[in-house]
Amino acid sequence: MNFKWNNIDKMESFHISYLLYMEGKSIEVISKIRNIPYKEIEKHIIEGKIKYSNIKKEDRLIKIISMDKRQRIEYLERLTEEGRKELAEEIYKRYIKFKNVEDRMILIWLIGELKEEKLVPFLKMELKSKNVNFRRLACSALGKIGKKEYKNLFESLFNDSNSQVKQYAIKSVRKIGDMNTVNLLEYILYNKYEKDYVRRAAKEAILNIKDTN
Repeated sequence: MNFKWNNIDKMESFHISYLLYMEGKSIEVISKIRNIPYKEIEKHIIEGKIKYSNIKKEDRLIKIISMDKRQRIEYLERLTEEGRKELAEEIYKRYIKFKNVEDRMILIWLIGELKEEKLVPFLKMELKSKNVNFRRLACSALGKIGKKEYKNLFESLFNDSNSQVKQYAIKSVRKIGDMNTVNLLEYILYNKYEKDYVRRAAKEAILNIKDTN
């Protein structure tokens, strides 16, 4: 796609929304900038993706990203094992090309659903992101993969500056934690300054780990 703001007077409404989207602005922000309802901006973005994708017209990854969550789940359920491998390969080749925040969040979620080890480096990269949602979703995706080798990584996130990220890290370690994890979680449990939902997650994780060790 190659168009600029200097011909804005000739642009259709969806075209303007999509250009803002390609600059990395979220649908919520575009809705506020243009004073257009969120749902209408969503339709603009989908129309733009269909019309201006500079990849092949039938772009599976763009198609999946344009679906709502229920449709994505149903799509993944219909995929064969070979199809899941092919989708993982597409994500691997193109992940960093997706700059929009909402697209990137969907890709992180997809990686967690596919549970493909080849894509784990992207999740580890996002755990260091300044974007809280990237960290939170990457933590959740790694938790779905659930390998014991990620235990120390989850434990390090108990100190994340964001409470939601802590909560996801705690939930992700429930099945792979050990008594060292329990000690760290007890500190969270008895810390009166922690959010209540973080402390509840810590309590549940402690009970789960003790039951399995």
